[in-house]
Amino acid sequence: MKKLLALAIVSTIGFGATAAQAEGLYVGGDLQLQQQTMKADGDKQKTKLGAINGKVGYEVNEYFSVEGRAGMGVKNGKYTAGNTELKAKEKYNVGAYALASYPITDSFSVYGLAGYSYGKVSLEANGEKEKVSLKGLSYGVGAKYKVTEQIALTTEVGHYGKYKDGDSKVSKEAVSLGVQYSF
Repeated sequence: MKKLLALAIVSTIGFGATAAQAEGLYVGGDLQLQQQTMKADGDKQKTKLGAINGKVGYEVNEYFSVEGRAGMGVKNGKYTAGNTELKAKEKYNVGAYALASYPITDSFSVYGLAGYSYGKVSLEANGEKEKVSLKGLSYGVGAKYKVTEQIALTTEVGHYGKYKDGDSKVSKEAVSLGVQYSF
């Protein structure tokens, strides 16, 4: 009985240490491959863009985190409508998110995220430019693998806002690969 009680106490202390290590501030960055879909005048087209993003977050416990993100485009895309080529470039994006995580092992977890994002995309055709705002509810799923107690690799797929003006719509989906450092 004493051995069982001692084992229970040691196990509880061990779990407490793991939970304490899971809490705190973290920073990170990722490379993002975006697919923007444009619908206008009954036509639907997709283009690929690239972005680089930074994030700052706080892990409340191993199940819940909050974070802010900001980024900018690094690869432009283009749409073709008839004889007109429309160039698309992400100027910037920002967002605030809540993440719900589920640890599968001590070093691997999966998560869902939801929040709000806002970004500007520049569209250019025939020398004329127009900036549109992609904004709104953002959501996605991801996975995190801890390489060490402080360094983790992340991957994520999600929807990050939309633009609508009459019959014209633009939406953004993306997949990302990143790294995260916990303090």
